[in-house]
Amino acid sequence: MNITNFGICLLLSLPILTASAQDENRDSSTSRVEVSSQKGLELKSYSQMQKGLKAYAEYNKLAPNSELFFILIPRSKKLSLEGVTMRLASDETSINIPIDADGKFQLPDIALKHEDEYDLILNKPKGQFYFKPYVKSANLSDDVKRLGDLRLECQVRWAVEKQDVSIVFSAHVNLFASGNPCTSRAVNVMYFAPSNISKVILNSSASTLEKKIGSKGQYSLPIWDTRIIDDALINYEQSMLTTSKQEN
Repeated sequence: MNITNFGICLLLSLPILTASAQDENRDSSTSRVEVSSQKGLELKSYSQMQKGLKAYAEYNKLAPNSELFFILIPRSKKLSLEGVTMRLASDETSINIPIDADGKFQLPDIALKHEDEYDLILNKPKGQFYFKPYVKSANLSDDVKRLGDLRLECQVRWAVEKQDVSIVFSAHVNLFASGNPCTSRAVNVMYFAPSNISKVILNSSASTLEKKIGSKGQYSLPIWDTRIIDDALINYEQSMLTTSKQEN
């Protein structure tokens, strides 16, 4: 499923997570849209990417002690980030956008004279890379995030993508999700797991939930459930095989 369409396929399924068996039984026939991360987001125009910056500022209370990055990811294992450069270019100026070894970059929030004033330019052919928003609160170890971080990532992603979604998905979001897929159980938002991770564990004051990583390296958590606080921690657990190799 192509994430550029932000979840085209409608499906009937069980909710991604519920607080109790009673909730699962009640919602077993809920119509849900799956928002996949399988193929990643295509880079957009600067003005469209900037909407993600605005959403980050608007919803910053979800992760107030964080920064917003985007991560550039090769679509093929044959591609690498070596030598990849990015810049913002207008008729009058060119601004280099540093990309670190992991593909992370940040965009400045520039006041635009008109929507197409700046172009976001890679020195590689279009379609070779995709991106994902990345939010992580400060002072957390590499294998831990907050649920609020994921909620804020979703808001950034939706702001960038919503004008390009399918009519079917847009109608579903408006009818069943109050116009925002990040706050409704009617939408199943998928996230990429870090490499070599076998499961994620969500720890809240009320309960602990374990979710295995799917075959496509994705997982979902109940970002819509307001009963779970933003400070609930998510632990990423490596597979036993990976851990064994590291110890040897």
